[in-house]
Amino acid sequence: MTDYKVAGMGLTRIDAPDKVAGSAKYAADVPSSRALIGLVLGSPHPYAKVKSVDVDKARQIAGVRAVVTRDEAPRIRFGANIKDQSWFAQDGFVRYGGEPVAAVAAEDMDAAQAAIESFRVEYEVLEPVVNGLDSRAGKGLAVHEDWRELGLGPNADKNIIARFEKEIGDVGTGYEEADRIFEHTFSTPFVHAGYIEPHACIAEAGADGKVTIWTTTQDAWAIRADVAEAFGFPATQVRVIPTEIGGGFGAKLKSTYEHIAALLALKTDQAVRMEMTREEDHIGVNPRHPHFITIRTAVKSDGTFIARELDVTMDHGAYGRGAPFQCSSKMLMGSSSYRIPNVRIRACTVYTNGPVCGPVRAPSGPQYHFATEVQMDIIAREMGIDPLEIRRINSLRPGDETLAGREEAPSMRSVLDSTAVAGDWGEKIEANGELEGEGWKLGRGIACGYWPGPGEASSCTVRLNQDGTVQVIAGTVNLTGMSTSICQLAAEELGVSLDEVRYTNGDTDSVPESSAASGSKATRAVGMATLSAARDLRNKILNVASIKLEAAADDLVLEDGQVRVASAPDRALTLAQVAKAAPEIQGFLIGQGESVKPPPCPIHTGQIADVAVNPELGEIRVLRLICVQDVGFAINPLSVVGQIEGAMLQGLGLALMEEQPRRPDGNLHGDTFHEYLIPTSMDMPELKAVLYDNPAEGTPYGMRGVGEPPIVATAAAIVNAIQDAVGIPVFSLPVGPHHIREALATSSV
Repeated sequence: MTDYKVAGMGLTRIDAPDKVAGSAKYAADVPSSRALIGLVLGSPHPYAKVKSVDVDKARQIAGVRAVVTRDEAPRIRFGANIKDQSWFAQDGFVRYGGEPVAAVAAEDMDAAQAAIESFRVEYEVLEPVVNGLDSRAGKGLAVHEDWRELGLGPNADKNIIARFEKEIGDVGTGYEEADRIFEHTFSTPFVHAGYIEPHACIAEAGADGKVTIWTTTQDAWAIRADVAEAFGFPATQVRVIPTEIGGGFGAKLKSTYEHIAALLALKTDQAVRMEMTREEDHIGVNPRHPHFITIRTAVKSDGTFIARELDVTMDHGAYGRGAPFQCSSKMLMGSSSYRIPNVRIRACTVYTNGPVCGPVRAPSGPQYHFATEVQMDIIAREMGIDPLEIRRINSLRPGDETLAGREEAPSMRSVLDSTAVAGDWGEKIEANGELEGEGWKLGRGIACGYWPGPGEASSCTVRLNQDGTVQVIAGTVNLTGMSTSICQLAAEELGVSLDEVRYTNGDTDSVPESSAASGSKATRAVGMATLSAARDLRNKILNVASIKLEAAADDLVLEDGQVRVASAPDRALTLAQVAKAAPEIQGFLIGQGESVKPPPCPIHTGQIADVAVNPELGEIRVLRLICVQDVGFAINPLSVVGQIEGAMLQGLGLALMEEQPRRPDGNLHGDTFHEYLIPTSMDMPELKAVLYDNPAEGTPYGMRGVGEPPIVATAAAIVNAIQDAVGIPVFSLPVGPHHIREALATSSV
């Protein structure tokens, strides 16, 4: 319990009315009376040499205003830390199916489509590299022939973008002291982020050559940087206006078509609108990284883990943007849920001929936890130890060293115990009458999760409007309902209700720079800046009020939308009266706030899954999912529960249905939501989210990140429940009916 009046309350999102009414403006809704239609011709091959591109017929089609190929694009290599990308296969190669080869801008869709169909491209098809392990082993062609000149990460070699190694303790000594050693290999596939709204943007060029882009994005600043880099422009020559966003989950952080739309706009002197089709989006936008993870764990006879070694191969796709960081920063999840004194992890990130992989909700988290938590259950069952008990035996204690560093006050054991209670561990599973017929087997699985809780710098302003309302202005997109939590913080600090506060994220020319809406860090980052700005504004309000009320500032109370004299409560000013008086005393009232990049804020979760499996059919039904999460302090419990429930459902998809396997030609399968399956209302289990309050240091009111931690352990909990039901372990995701039938058939031989 707290004395807060607004923070900590489960309040309806402030952006809900527009979205419910359909009046929210997404990228495809941005009006422009003269916008041309932009389309891209994508490569039909995952790997090929582009020998020629003939677009002469397209230029003769009525209504076509511009056609761009590698010859009309800037001669620039880009890709942030690894500059291995170029415009329209300028280096002569396409390296994944759907990679842009040419683009057109036309007055209507018919003309644009006719132009695309008239393009003639001659390809020399090459054998694609489609498997991360083969790529690591040096098999097949080099995805980039000039890999030595690309500035790759540490220990690069042909298709290996970077290699990393981390170690604590002495793994060799740990193995010597072990009573049992277990070794298993796990794999996960390409997985699309599965958002509702495909990528869309509109670009417009000014007479001075400055480009303005409206786009669906989680980070306007990153889009600005990407477009500027692709053109060789200074960043201020690009203005990005983020629109409402129909989901992103990390896959809307980088430029997809934005730079192409900008190029077409510059060529035509008209606005150009581009919207990805579902097929284009599914094959061309960054999916989750496929992982191959081998774990070798040394255990004492009482279940104590004494050593662990991991070997990880991360498939990053055809281009290396962000690959070294994505690989190295996630290695810590190999040990950070448990006290294992001796740990070594070797990880590498590799090129294959697939779309560029990137951050998707808790990048690498579900992959690592699938491997570590499923092996944990295998070990427990083979040693005759209860899966909950083996986790208790190895739970983190204060001062334990992990790959993430030393945790002085880990909440893992408390979260684990709360999970056992919330999930009825050890009690009979109730099917609730949902299962028809005979043969169903019930199982319960448990898994723990860890997320490092990264932080980011931010800045914002908080303005007192003339009517006494408050405006928070920052450059972070409202993706998850963050704007409501931020406004709750401002309302709490300024003594007003949530109805009196609104949030604006503006554009890159007009608002303070702040964090991306990603990484479970946006509320923490913008929240710290908001508290700073709100307190600055509060001081200015009290200064103006003290002069008007002829009272000392320390004798004033700011609450309920008024400034009162504490010693004479009948003397007061409304905030509107303060705002009206301010110009002649101090000027218009604006609070400014900044926050530095803080250290990580660890987050622990525990999850339990109840499942029913029909061995004959291979059918799996998830009956119940429970998540206990260390949220620190829930600024908006309603929003936090929604994030946890949504993450569990996405984790269900990872466990049972979501994947983009390779077709025979090497391209990815699963172009639409007809082929790429995600959970629907028919798959909805009972959901239970329990918020464990454990206030953190150096965060707004003690809150911790929320959005990513609850997805990391879900697939593992479900797979462990399947093992509990039918007695077989599973080593790859997703788990479909045919996997169950094949595994049972093999185990019975």
